[in-house]
Amino acid sequence: MPNEVECPQCQHTFDSGEVPPVDPGVVRWLTEELTWSGQEPTERMYSDYLYSAGDAPVSRHRFVQDLAYLGVPETRDADGTCFLTRK
Repeated sequence: MPNEVECPQCQHTFDSGEVPPVDPGVVRWLTEELTWSGQEPTERMYSDYLYSAGDAPVSRHRFVQDLAYLGVPETRDADGTCFLTRK
């Protein structure tokens, strides 16, 4: 049975033996195309990523997972709206 690991910031779980490397397109989007800090709605950020990703975007789940790994966790407010938080 695989060991599941939970991110303490965003509560996403993943199999500790099968963590894929971060997608290069997500890294490019985060470092070259976006200069923001604070909280932004995940859906808006994912839409921006899809627009810039071209033919090979990753799923929303993978996008959020990769950003959490890179230090941009997803949080949820009391209304259930998801936000990405970048310091």
